[in-house]
Amino acid sequence: MIYTKFQELVGTKYPIIQAGMGPYSTTDLCIAVAKEGALGLISTIGMTAGGASSAAPEAAQEIFGKGRPGVIIKRVIQYVYDHLKDYPDAKFGVNIPVATDFIYAARSLMKGAIEILKENPEMQEKLKVIVTSAGDPLPWAIDAVSKGAKKARIAIKEKLPHITWCHVVPNVRGAKRAEKAGADIVIASGREGGAHCAWRDVSSMVLLPEVVKNVSKLVVGAGGFADGASLAAALALGAAGVQMGTRFIATQEADFQEMWKEALVKRAETDTLIARGLFGPMRFLRNDMSLKVVDETISDASNLFRGIPCPSNDKIMRIEMQGLEKLIEENEDESIILGGVVTGRIHSIPTVKELLESIMSEAEQIISNLPSYIKKEELVEIEK
Repeated sequence: MIYTKFQELVGTKYPIIQAGMGPYSTTDLCIAVAKEGALGLISTIGMTAGGASSAAPEAAQEIFGKGRPGVIIKRVIQYVYDHLKDYPDAKFGVNIPVATDFIYAARSLMKGAIEILKENPEMQEKLKVIVTSAGDPLPWAIDAVSKGAKKARIAIKEKLPHITWCHVVPNVRGAKRAEKAGADIVIASGREGGAHCAWRDVSSMVLLPEVVKNVSKLVVGAGGFADGASLAAALALGAAGVQMGTRFIATQEADFQEMWKEALVKRAETDTLIARGLFGPMRFLRNDMSLKVVDETISDASNLFRGIPCPSNDKIMRIEMQGLEKLIEENEDESIILGGVVTGRIHSIPTVKELLESIMSEAEQIISNLPSYIKKEELVEIEK
């Protein structure tokens, strides 16, 4: 039985996080994952336009309703909690991007999450984690300015001392900054991951052990994890667990179109590409629409690598919005479909229960069999 410090801290059965993934709220997926023993996350990226995207499934649009991000997140948290309150061991969390371009929404979302937990203390037994991503964690620290932040935002651990704060990083520098901010867990995300990623090409195999070496916090691996073999590898590299996004999209309960799930099954490991996204680079499945985004991206690629906005940004955003709206038509070539390199290792659409049980069973078997993989030299006494 695998039991890590992540499970001990968060209270989950398995050392696995379901990533927050846009453009939807992942409410049904979060509920299914939490019920089965992993950490389910609510995604908030789709809560910023006053309601759900028209491309979102109809059920998701009803849950979102209308209103400011802070109002919507409270509604969604309540929905998830209501579905989990009768499951004693179920734990869930919220993912909030804190990129500069997203800061107004991030503040509203954070305030909403804090308010509903203060208003309903019983929720604190279920909502155990806040994950911040895609930006600098330091402004969200206690005494942020004294720690080196240019501006203080909301001190997460001060407002919610019970919460486990995780921050997603793409490099060692970011990991050290998360540790300085007071995050409890560092999620080291290699560039293999789908959707938001780093311009600099650092893979999980390089990033994960180096982050483990450089910080004293618990580390979770993300980017390229999908099964028991990759979980066992993460543990061998020093991680306390893994976060999976793309693999969870291709499950029966996921809040994503069937076309999206089937596209992940069909693609090979070479069928993704990176281009400019909604506040930074993103990894897409390769199709006609994502190639259009690439065309616009490379027109000023050197500035994008420096983080400097380019004139084509608005056009890129329009292409991506058109691609997201096409999802409702389930038009694979004209849709923007997010996904990681691990799409090449996804060959089925199981239930969440089947997926988690297979991951844990495979990881335990691999770990127990490791000694048999190593050839031991027999000592032969040589008579003189």
